[in-house]
Amino acid sequence: METYQLETPAHMRCRDQAGHACREAPHPHEILDIAIAGRFGVEYQPLVDVRSEAIVGYEALARFHRADGIPVPPDLMFKALHENPLLLLHVELETKRLQLAHAPKAQHLFVNLDPDSFHIGEGIHANLFVDLFRHHRQQSGQHITIEVTENLSIQDLERARDMISVFKGAEFGVALDDMGVAGTVVSYDTLSESSEVKFDRSWLSRRTPRRIDALQWFLGLCRVMEVRTVLEGIETQADLEFARAAGFDWVQGFLYREHFVHWQPTNSY
Repeated sequence: METYQLETPAHMRCRDQAGHACREAPHPHEILDIAIAGRFGVEYQPLVDVRSEAIVGYEALARFHRADGIPVPPDLMFKALHENPLLLLHVELETKRLQLAHAPKAQHLFVNLDPDSFHIGEGIHANLFVDLFRHHRQQSGQHITIEVTENLSIQDLERARDMISVFKGAEFGVALDDMGVAGTVVSYDTLSESSEVKFDRSWLSRRTPRRIDALQWFLGLCRVMEVRTVLEGIETQADLEFARAAGFDWVQGFLYREHFVHWQPTNSY
């Protein structure tokens, strides 16, 4: 598969006065332009077995850019899209189609899905996302796992539970994100319906005795419930050794950046 690097030339990068990459919220007109012109690509980050360090799958992540090539932080883009539900649905469907079409050949493919997008995608007879993922699974044989993006409102939590139930019923994997972080959808019900749980990088940076005890409790619970565990944010060999000693199953992070795969259309500028 031909790939395209998403790195932006230095002279085109948005910078603040201190020289750091800035996080400017996109203007509404820019959001519309990005959505209609299809100014988005994909970054595939490998999921790695903690013991063998073999790549067992990839997580597909949406990437956006303005007409001049400057990247738009995905979290800011999706936050803005929530103001327009139909535009959110359009972008989610188009990015998911790209993520499936250009996915590296691997046993597992993780795709992120917002419960709000899933809710908007409900059709008369079936959900648009369920149909899309089911078709890809039939064509590729790839095991697709739906990663539930974190949300904070009670309504979002209810929608997340509904989404998890639907995908579980359709025999898809379901991954919960950011285990142990405030505002996530983790509960007994959601955990029992999940195939994987992803732990935030904060477990690497804040290793107090009480947090280590909590981590071991979480990992033990996942083992008892036969839920696979993934630690994000692995950047060094020491991080990997920590994950291995703690008993995680898989890891993910910039330690494996050389194995990242990028795709971006050449005609989107």
